[in-house]
Parts: sequence; C-alpha cells; structure tokens
Amino acid sequence: MSIKETVKAVGYGLLNATKKPVTVRYPEEKMPLAKRSRGMLSLDLDNCIGCELCWRICPADAIQMQKLDLHLKVNARDEAPAIDFNKCIFCGLCSEICPPIVLHHTHEYDISTADRETLMYTPFDLKEVYLKLVKGKEDEYDIHKREEPGPATKPPVTKQQ
Repeated sequence: MSIKETVKAVGYGLLNATKKPVTVRYPEEKMPLAKRSRGMLSLDLDNCIGCELCWRICPADAIQMQKLDLHLKVNARDEAPAIDFNKCIFCGLCSEICPPIVLHHTHEYDISTADRETLMYTPFDLKEVYLKLVKGKEDEYDIHKREEPGPATKPPVTKQQ
C-alpha cells in the first residue's frame, strides 16, 4: 500500500471516529423505518372482497384462504386470507396486487417467538393487527387509494404509404 493510500485510510478513520455510532441498543431502541417498509402484514377484513389474488401470487405459499361464515356484503366468497408467518418472505406481492388495498405491511418487524403456532394468523388475527397498528395512521404508512384509470386513449393514427 502506498503512502498516499495509507494517509487516505487514516484520514477516513479519523473522520468516522468523530461521528456518532450507527448502531442502536436493540430491543430498548428501535431504528426508525421508512413509510413503505415491509413488516408484518395486516388485513382490513371489513373491505376484503375475497378475490384470492394474494393467495395466488404468494411465492412462498404462506397465504391460505379461510372461510369466514360472516356473510359480508363486499365478500361474495365469504373467505379471507390467513397468513403463516413461518413461511412469509415479506416480499410485498400480496399487498401490491390486492385490488381493494386491504392487505398492508406494518412497521412491526420483530415477530420472533419460540412457538411456531403463534406465527399462524387467521383473518381475524390480521384484522386485530390492522386495528391496532394501521387504522387511522394511513399517512404514516403511506397508504392511499389507487387512482381510477382515466378514459382509454387511442394511439395516434399514422398514415400508411
């Protein structure tokens, strides 16, 4: 290593020695998360239409559709997703494809436990997570309704020769 590289490395070390550490004392302190971070999923069960798209797109097979026996007006199939967080890879595909936007990622990321059964969430468990962590905090989670597509426009017609 040349003298120039050595001086540069020592300078870099001294510069970083004056800064605060980046680490936090977990679990007493938690790092602030971005609005669209992908933590534990929640479900707005009252607006779920039971379309099964989340179940179909899940690459880890963590979502199963479960019968509700509630007979909700918006849910013709009377079923909603149940999620096994033992399998979930937190990819976000299910919340992206959800047409009524009822599956939401929360900022809760520490769901570790010694009992695997506690990581299997029914639609009602997911609704409790939604009510506890997401409802009323849509701006914090950057949840917004998708805009309706405008009228379809035709491509410009070009003259053929």
